[in-house]
Amino acid sequence: MRFMLPLAAMIAAASLVAQSPLTTVYAGGNGLGAGSTIYFNVVVNAPLTFTQIDVNSSSALGTPGTIEVRWCNSTYVGNDSIPTAWTLGGSGSVTAAGSNVPTACTLSPFTLPPGNYGMAVTFVGVGQNYTNGNGTTVPGTGTNQTYSTNELQLLAGASTGGSPALGTGAICCNPRVFNGSLYYSIGGSGTVATRTSYGQGCYTKKASVYENFATSAAFDLANSAISMLPGGGGYVLLPGISPYIAPSAAATALALTDDSETTVALPIPFPHSTGITSQLAVCSNGYVSIATGNGTGFTPTPATMLAAPQTGWWAQHDYNPAAVGSGQVKFEMVGTLACVTWDGVYDYGGTSAASANTFQFQFDCASGAVHIVFGAMSTAGNGRLVAYSAGGASMDPGSTDLSVALPSTIVLVGSDMAPLTMAASGRPVTGTSFNLVTSNIQPGTVIGATILSFTQINPGIDLGFLGAPGCSQLVSPDTTVVFVSAGASSYSQPFAIPNSPGYVGLVLYVQSAAFTSGLNSLGAVMSNGLALGVGNL
Repeated sequence: MRFMLPLAAMIAAASLVAQSPLTTVYAGGNGLGAGSTIYFNVVVNAPLTFTQIDVNSSSALGTPGTIEVRWCNSTYVGNDSIPTAWTLGGSGSVTAAGSNVPTACTLSPFTLPPGNYGMAVTFVGVGQNYTNGNGTTVPGTGTNQTYSTNELQLLAGASTGGSPALGTGAICCNPRVFNGSLYYSIGGSGTVATRTSYGQGCYTKKASVYENFATSAAFDLANSAISMLPGGGGYVLLPGISPYIAPSAAATALALTDDSETTVALPIPFPHSTGITSQLAVCSNGYVSIATGNGTGFTPTPATMLAAPQTGWWAQHDYNPAAVGSGQVKFEMVGTLACVTWDGVYDYGGTSAASANTFQFQFDCASGAVHIVFGAMSTAGNGRLVAYSAGGASMDPGSTDLSVALPSTIVLVGSDMAPLTMAASGRPVTGTSFNLVTSNIQPGTVIGATILSFTQINPGIDLGFLGAPGCSQLVSPDTTVVFVSAGASSYSQPFAIPNSPGYVGLVLYVQSAAFTSGLNSLGAVMSNGLALGVGNL
């Protein structure tokens, strides 16, 4: 069904002013010398004219140089070694202002229409500071790699010691975050069309849990334990109920060296949250999986752990059981418990008992319970990641302070459940059409509804009084369009904005509902809200 916004019922909103500049960080921490390039992607939501770029230069105060800004279509990924893919947008001279403060560069202006672009900022005559990303090689992943205004989004990033214009721009370092600011003005005159999400849909249920410790010194789980009891297809986590079991003389020292993995056979199959296994894959860097495939990485990275192909339990850190004087990783069956123990294993680079770490995974082959028991732990070396995640791509639950949370319990489901979500496939520009997309519709759902309103309810009204606690009403039900999902996980509702200046500045609010049994007594869940500001840009 297609429908239009009734002009007489709409309320005009003020035109938006450009939120220039878009600023990332000036934290530094890493960098490259003169002639190097930093890459990132941008999503341009309106015609923008770029007029200035501030950078973080590593060169001495007063050093002269030039900044060159190039763009390519779609993304820098795959275009870094193709000189013909890049267009010089603008350039300008600079005088280095010192590290971790803005060095301003007035650009010869250039304009980009709405769309997705790769950007390359080349430092000529001066060096650059940038920040290491905390995500993956995919632009914009990680908590420190996405920055946005109403008109512009920046997705970091990577770097190279050369320039894409010279054919020397092959990426060397990834992920990396551009340090600086992009200044722009909105090209043309008018109002920028916007789509803004607010509130939250229901329900979010997570199958993974982790605590990410940035440094080893921040680790606060020494001499404590965590028990994971099977339930509901997942686990219930509570303070440890199984003590540490010191390896006996009969325990097997596993043939593990630095950054290595081995497999141990289980005399009793272990029933885990996703099946049954007769083996365990043990990585020297502190994690145990139901099979090989999770690698031997020593850098704790939540995104990598959550994408690991095999179900695993993690106490990840850079250990080296091959270090002189280090203890070993040992395996032993104690009744029905399969015990994998880091028995005084040194941190990588450790040379004394102060570098020793003692902890143990216990896998109960009778019940399927898992216990992680920590003894004395080193405060040296790199960060640490304590986690559980089922195999395959998993939702990110965010870092949980386990020492605070576990006086109570943490419940993990068998598989992730994302909340009902409302989004728009395009911005509400006059004379265009796009789709209102309801996604994360749960299996078994047949009927849903798209609710349109001229009234926003924010914060929303909790619908617990109707039997849907945790779900919120975020719009007034002015118009409801019922749809049949027919078992599909998403539904797209076509939507057209008339090509009339009278609609510019009007605002429409949208929310979805899906009638799904078994999640609450009402038998319905609600999405987030979406505010659509109509514009001509």
